[in-house]
Amino acid sequence: MIFVMPNDKTSSAPTSVAGKLSLRFLLSGRNRTGRWLILLLWAASTALSIALGVVAVELDWSALPVSLGEHNFHITFYPPLIIAMFWLFWFGFWWACIPTWITTFILATHYGMAPGWAFLFAFSDPLGLALIAMIYRAIPGAIAINRPVNSLLFILVSFAGAVISSVGAFIWSHATQSPITGLFPIWEGWWLGFWLQNVVFVLPLLLLFDPAVRHWQGKTRLWQRKHPGRRTLQQTLLVALTLICTALVYTWLSAYLTQEALSIAAFSRDAHVWQPVALMAKDSLKAQVVVLGILMTAMALFGVYLFRDWSARLTQSHQQIMRTNRRLNAEVHEREKIQAELQQGYQMLSLMAQLDSRLHAANNAPDVIAVLEEYLPRLLPQMEGVLCRITPDGHTEILLHWGRYALMGRQQAEHLELPDITDNWHNPHLYDPDGKLGIQHVIPLLSDQHLAGAILLGQPPKEDRVVKQVLHTLGEHLSLALTNLRLRERLLDEATHDPLTGLYNRRFLYTWLQNEFERCRRHERQLSLLLIDIDHFKALNDSLGHDAGDKALQGLSDHLSSMIRHNDIACRLGGEEILLALAETDQRNAAAKAQRLCESVRSLQLFTENGQPIPALTISIGIAVFPSQAQTPSDLIRAADRAMYEAKARGRNRVCLAS
Repeated sequence: MIFVMPNDKTSSAPTSVAGKLSLRFLLSGRNRTGRWLILLLWAASTALSIALGVVAVELDWSALPVSLGEHNFHITFYPPLIIAMFWLFWFGFWWACIPTWITTFILATHYGMAPGWAFLFAFSDPLGLALIAMIYRAIPGAIAINRPVNSLLFILVSFAGAVISSVGAFIWSHATQSPITGLFPIWEGWWLGFWLQNVVFVLPLLLLFDPAVRHWQGKTRLWQRKHPGRRTLQQTLLVALTLICTALVYTWLSAYLTQEALSIAAFSRDAHVWQPVALMAKDSLKAQVVVLGILMTAMALFGVYLFRDWSARLTQSHQQIMRTNRRLNAEVHEREKIQAELQQGYQMLSLMAQLDSRLHAANNAPDVIAVLEEYLPRLLPQMEGVLCRITPDGHTEILLHWGRYALMGRQQAEHLELPDITDNWHNPHLYDPDGKLGIQHVIPLLSDQHLAGAILLGQPPKEDRVVKQVLHTLGEHLSLALTNLRLRERLLDEATHDPLTGLYNRRFLYTWLQNEFERCRRHERQLSLLLIDIDHFKALNDSLGHDAGDKALQGLSDHLSSMIRHNDIACRLGGEEILLALAETDQRNAAAKAQRLCESVRSLQLFTENGQPIPALTISIGIAVFPSQAQTPSDLIRAADRAMYEAKARGRNRVCLAS
């Protein structure tokens, strides 16, 4: 199997690996040039392997004797295995196995081996390649061949693969009926040649060309990337079992050869027969010790690699679990935060609905302010706020403040003078010119284009979307409620007041009298009506015009309104007739009040639009008192009217009481 290592050199366990080059993926890929190049190269290398195999057999490169001092060795040089190792390392097991098997099968059958034995014999070298592939699949970090420790592992892994593939020597010996004395050189040359080929030829070329090949693989995008699967443990155990079996098989084969050779030598006294056998047994024992030592070293190194790889994977898994836990905790925290915001938003919406209902039920600006006193601390508990009322002289009066500290004190509010420009009332700098109070947001409360109050707010909590939504919704609801209130007040004013004088009209008078009569009956109180008519008003209109008459009516109405108590009312019945209703006033006090009015009106100075003085006015007043002179509002008004006409008949500018 071919693996791609990550760039991080501190970990032996890769985060992702590139699996084998799948033929199906190769044929279905979009890189047609790369596909046909790889297939052509594979076919050419297969043909080259067959040709080199023929050359190796013809030149008898099998079991070549080599002397190193006192030690004699046999080496088999088999070039097809060199080519197969590159395909194994860079492309995958099957890309190396198939050409190797085909080459061995063709050579075996061509040189006289029975097809059945040739079929079995051809699996020898693929068996060694399979062991190498299994080891690299179990420890993918070892594929980084440029590291010295990985190069050492490659040497040991190659030795293990060479030993297990050398079982083919026994198949060859059995199939060709060769003598046992000739088997040892073939077997030794097989595994020693396999191993030396990898060390002398394959390893240097891998170190030289591996980076370039990996780069090319990445550019072709034909190598699939995947993470180590759950079968890694099974593969590791299989590799370990295979290494142990390799050592056992090698020991058994070596012992078998030695035993057979010694058996032959035991029945011969010819020195030419038993001396070579003895030397072979000696060399076999030495080779056995060396091979077992190397196999044990390979197994130990494999265990070290396995431990490091598993440790790195466990560390990586632990880190991944920690990252996942942190992400899940963050998601849970975010969901709890969202849930809390939704709950808070739901509560705010419920409060806002109640506030909206109360605001629309308010009849005047004081009612609106009273509702806000109740709901503002509940709607904005996390903010510092102040609810102010604007006094008639244009100053602010604090009605309510909430939060950790007050944004504005009473003295600051009393000395604050607000302009009449509507556009500036929402500006925090107007209420906090020095910026010391921390006022960040202002919601003005307007009533008929006049500032009735203001909501002053501090800094809202950071990233609190509910507060921002509440502020936005509160401003909209207040604006709508105050607009509706102004419309209702305007409609009510138009329905109950005279448009010229600003006094109450006849409709409001009858409604007020009906309620007041009931109250007076219940508490046994008296009610007096003063019906006032301007003397010679027609002559004033004829001499100075209707504009002067209107000015006279307006001036007289303002004067009369200023002369009555707050629980009394002044109404215009029609024309120049004005009626004053004095609550809880008997006949004597009503007469005294009427007399003072006559005197004050005579001294009243009025002017027309052009500044021309209007002649001094006089009025005639008729007085009627409930319950002594009438029992219904209509009867009482008629009684006052009769008394007023009696005053006119007596010479005007006087007061008459109803009889």
